[in-house]
Amino acid sequence: MSYTDDERIRAKRRALYILAQRDHSKKELYDKLIKNYPPDLCEMVVGLMCEHDLINEEKYTEKLYRAYINKGWGKSKIRFELRRKGLPDSLISQQEEEYDTEDFIDEIMHLVDKKYASKLDFSDYKSVQRVTAALARRGFAYDDIKLALSRIKDGDYDEYGENEEYDE
Repeated sequence: MSYTDDERIRAKRRALYILAQRDHSKKELYDKLIKNYPPDLCEMVVGLMCEHDLINEEKYTEKLYRAYINKGWGKSKIRFELRRKGLPDSLISQQEEEYDTEDFIDEIMHLVDKKYASKLDFSDYKSVQRVTAALARRGFAYDDIKLALSRIKDGDYDEYGENEEYDE
């Protein structure tokens, strides 16, 4: 369908305004534009924004992944959130390869030390289950949680948030 210059200009301006606020994925921008413009015009504008490198999903994925790790989220919650934002699985997997399991185990140990230490009593099964469930809700894998908790229980983690086993 053919659109007037005015319609195309308004849609482009709206897209530029949206992108000026923060980075967006193609899907996020499309979802915002579709509220006021026809689908094919939205697709054209999103394509135009990609051509001019105003949407760079690779950089956006990297930025979000790092931000979510800093928030204390686990791999599965991060993956879910990035998919919800419409980012491709290939880019998500690429970011997951940048961080190994040990990074997430260290993050779990840090979270337990800072946030859950007062709630954790290894002699009380329910206490351990509550902390495990809280960490699982943050998106950490059960195997990683079990390993981190066993390291804490065995004393392989000091009060400054460093894993003694890997400090050498």
